[in-house]
Amino acid sequence: MSELPLVQIAISVADVQRSQRWYRDIFGYQESGGTYMFIPLFGSHKVQGVPGATSVCWWLMDQQEFFQIELFQFSRPKPRPLPDGWRPCDIGYTTIGIHVADFDGTLERLERRHTPLLGDPVGVPGVRRVCVRDPDGVLIEVMEDDPRSGDPRPRPYSGIPVATRFVTLSVPDLDLARRTWVETLGLPEVGDVRLHGPEHEALWGLTGATRASFVLRAGDVFIEVVQYLDPIGAPWPAGYRISDHGLLNIALGLRTYDALHDLVAACGAAGIPPNAPPPSTLKPFWSCSYVNDPSGFSIELLYVAKPGEKRLVNPFDLVELGFRPRAAPVTRSQASRVVAAPPERVWQVLVDHERMPRWTPFSGSEVLFRPPEGGEVGTVRRLTGGPARLSVTETIVAAEEPYRLEYTAEGAPGQSAYHGFVTLTPLPGGWTNLMWEAQFRSRAPGVGSMTARMLRSLVNGMATEAVQPVAEAL
Repeated sequence: MSELPLVQIAISVADVQRSQRWYRDIFGYQESGGTYMFIPLFGSHKVQGVPGATSVCWWLMDQQEFFQIELFQFSRPKPRPLPDGWRPCDIGYTTIGIHVADFDGTLERLERRHTPLLGDPVGVPGVRRVCVRDPDGVLIEVMEDDPRSGDPRPRPYSGIPVATRFVTLSVPDLDLARRTWVETLGLPEVGDVRLHGPEHEALWGLTGATRASFVLRAGDVFIEVVQYLDPIGAPWPAGYRISDHGLLNIALGLRTYDALHDLVAACGAAGIPPNAPPPSTLKPFWSCSYVNDPSGFSIELLYVAKPGEKRLVNPFDLVELGFRPRAAPVTRSQASRVVAAPPERVWQVLVDHERMPRWTPFSGSEVLFRPPEGGEVGTVRRLTGGPARLSVTETIVAAEEPYRLEYTAEGAPGQSAYHGFVTLTPLPGGWTNLMWEAQFRSRAPGVGSMTARMLRSLVNGMATEAVQPVAEAL
């Protein structure tokens, strides 16, 4: 059997729209489409082994031909967040390692987005590394160097400034893991690659930890298998399902359905059973099977006939399955304006919820909830008396003072899954570029243009309000 490439890293997230923007804006991942049709009707619960599994799935790609990050937002069953006190030595998939073209620029974007580093960068210029958590707690190790530089592979999307280099999993038994990954799946173990040493444990808060490990090559990506000896990692949480937030599995890619079928059978014979046999409904295009190793790891075996090829017909966004640059399955509208005030002043206007009728088309604004711990995230406001008596309820899901605010909204006719983004970019002279974006699902004609008119009204009103004397606003 030829070497299998690692083609997907799947993450269960609380908010697919927020997570997608986080990975795009900070690291430069390119969106590659998505689908709303991973539902029981199409057999998602059988493939994933999760009763009633229903999810929205969006994809993000990097430089490689046959690789993507897969973001699942499960609505059924209700996912649980990472446990309090979770550590990267705990059993499970733990870390995604990425190489970025501009390490210093990435650090600046992380600071701008109020994403704290878990520790000081390690290494000298040229080989620096740092670790952060994504919005759902997944560890992301950012590397200035590329561990594949000594044996580069063709990367057809070289304009994308990020390349995913490895995924780490913490296992309870290295020998048992080796039987899964090397003996059954056939991935080659490489002895000349040193992804981490003791000095790197500080990156994710395990200074002084000891561990044993081996590294596998899976196409253009590495898989790092680690057994922590001190501290010993906690087992899978009681009742854990792969739909719970965090890294849920990785996918190894095959190019024919017969190869997929044969590998699933080989896994079953080796004690790595599938949740269900590979479905044949979309056999001319793709098929997959999730198998489960004795240590509890879900591994997807994915056959895609022609990854990255555009199809003339793609019903329900299920035929292509990502792997090429493509917009996410939402309607988008936006408006922007330069404001003669600094971002700090514009931010004051943006979060003064009770005074929104001064500059919006709404006649009423009421704060329904404020988080007891303070801050804007979690604040719920209701706007009433808008055009055609429009009323909406908005919930702030991200607030990065004074540069970014994200919110969800319910109540606008013809829209669902509404997500708004307000970005304040400082300009020379103490001015601000104000960008207000909205993305949502809608089948009604004209909703996009009506939303664009609303956004223009909002940015114009905010610009006027922000240049009023501060004393008057107070």
